[in-house]
Amino acid sequence: MGVEGLIEPLKTIPDWRRGRKVQHPLWVMLLMSLLGVMSGYSSLRGLEDFMKRHQHEGVE
Repeated sequence: MGVEGLIEPLKTIPDWRRGRKVQHPLWVMLLMSLLGVMSGYSSLRGLEDFMKRHQHEGVE
């Protein structure tokens, strides 16, 4: 299963953050978190660094 196989199930998870100012869709945050953990990052700071390093504009 590739990354594409993870995206569709992640999009089905309800986003409880509705009504708040949200910069990124929940599925993107979950996907980046999963990829960060799979890459060996285990702390919030490490995941933040991973996400900043691999961020691309225009993901929706």
